[in-house]
Amino acid sequence: MDLNFNFRKSLVKRVTGIAHKGKKLDSPTSCHRHPAYGHEMIYVDYGKVYLRIDDSSILVKPGECVLIPGGAMHSFSGEKGTYFDYLNIMFRGRLPDTIFRRSLPVNSHCHRLMERLKQESIQDIPHRDELIAANLTIIIVHLLRELTVAMPSRPTNPIYNQRYHSEIVNKALSAISNSYSHPINLKQLGKAVGVSKSHLHFLLKKETGKNFSLLLQEHRVAAAKHLLFDSAFPIQKIANAVGYSALPFFFKIFKRITGMTPKEYSQSLGEPAEKM
Repeated sequence: MDLNFNFRKSLVKRVTGIAHKGKKLDSPTSCHRHPAYGHEMIYVDYGKVYLRIDDSSILVKPGECVLIPGGAMHSFSGEKGTYFDYLNIMFRGRLPDTIFRRSLPVNSHCHRLMERLKQESIQDIPHRDELIAANLTIIIVHLLRELTVAMPSRPTNPIYNQRYHSEIVNKALSAISNSYSHPINLKQLGKAVGVSKSHLHFLLKKETGKNFSLLLQEHRVAAAKHLLFDSAFPIQKIANAVGYSALPFFFKIFKRITGMTPKEYSQSLGEPAEKM
């Protein structure tokens, strides 16, 4: 891929302050504002933060962040009688209005970047400032993509590329690949390929060694793995996109097939061994 452009820092032009802080019981931050060009990010990693921005009230839970636009009056406090810890970042840049004043979940990749920001903030080593600005930019890009990029209707290509002896089996697998994100059962699949439910069950088992249910779940889990590895979408959206309306059932099937939970897989940054 050929790239030919002059890079201009836009989202993050300058980071002016970063610190990992903790608040004691019942110690709210008084109402204040920063200059119009000075934005603030608060990432909560322990406890809950109740944030007031102008006329808006926002609850920020662990693993979530919020961006406060420069010039906005704001204050925040923890849940009554509890502690909270947070990463506070002050920066200048040009961001779309849609990213401000809302709690945003942070995916596993951005969580690792937040941890890196914490470490860099307490070290005085060469190119620290550049690395902090670069990591913050990546985090903001992921957050913006979650807000603006639609979930693909078919997240991945078919996982079964080999051809089987029976053309009916090949058609059935192709139909599963095209329809796994929607409710589908063996009777509907049999009708789509022109055979009875029982005959299709027999052919699938004979040629693939697997029944319809397992083939469907494998397609869905393969698509989910692709999205967990390559996207910034939260797990609930990914589960819905590949055909699971109930998150606990998605977790159960995902772990049965991969040996890992979706969160463990996302954090592994690798391809775990498949098992049944």
